[in-house]
Amino acid sequence: MGSVLLLLFWRKARSNVLEYIIPIWEVTGTFGAFWVVSGYFAYPSLLIPVASIFAPLLIVFLILFVARNTSIAFGEFIVKREWLDEAKLYKTYAVSTLVLGLTVLVLLSSLVSGAGVDLTKETFSLGAWISLPESLLFVIGALVIGFGVAPVFYSLIPMREIVLPVTASGIVLSVLSFYLYSPSLVSVWMLIPVALTLIAGVLFMSDKTASIVSNKAIFIAVLSAIIFSLQFSVYPSAVGGAISIDAVTTSGPLASAYFTITAVGGVMLAIMLGLYMSVTMRSKNPTKVEVAPVTA
Repeated sequence: MGSVLLLLFWRKARSNVLEYIIPIWEVTGTFGAFWVVSGYFAYPSLLIPVASIFAPLLIVFLILFVARNTSIAFGEFIVKREWLDEAKLYKTYAVSTLVLGLTVLVLLSSLVSGAGVDLTKETFSLGAWISLPESLLFVIGALVIGFGVAPVFYSLIPMREIVLPVTASGIVLSVLSFYLYSPSLVSVWMLIPVALTLIAGVLFMSDKTASIVSNKAIFIAVLSAIIFSLQFSVYPSAVGGAISIDAVTTSGPLASAYFTITAVGGVMLAIMLGLYMSVTMRSKNPTKVEVAPVTA
């Protein structure tokens, strides 16, 4: 979300976006590793085939991840000289993050629909994926939604007027992509993420409720509910119905390990989120210290 704002509205969005990106960019890799480990325990028989099928995408992902981390590290710590300034470094970060996000969206759309995937040969064809209009709609819709709700997350009141029209357009494109992939994906469960996304945008329109929906803990909780609710549209199969999710889900001792890792990781994430929110709020509202007058 923040990447598009940094690229298109650098001066207007800079302070609001960097205020939340800089403190957490290092730990995102840690949670990415945690997600991979957790995913292995959840679907042990699926992780290696997926890694094999999407190896080219994963290589691009890792290269972009390194570029993303390098550019923001330079932007935060290294003194800029001549042509290399803060704006260029953070825009490099934004481009890397944006393209990285595109690779993730391609991966997710293929896992949901099976577009471009050949399970027999364990290969993925980007050309076959692009040939389907719904694949492009899936990516464009997600990007448009992200751009639409970005002002909500970063509390950019001056950009309030774009939230509802842009977000609604993204929702239409996303739902259409799901329908074109398979009408069965657009069930009554789809109303949950659609309603939650629109409600967030509507609440941001009012000065009385904007601060509530822009609260990072509340926003992340709503976002988690949206993502979680989408699984009901896909379950019980994946890759266009070729794989039964129940058949590849862990069982036995691994199931206990998975639940333990998820619980411990969830608690750690909640604690770190709380600390992050506390530090952010204190930086926005510093305690005023009264200095006693000096008497001769």
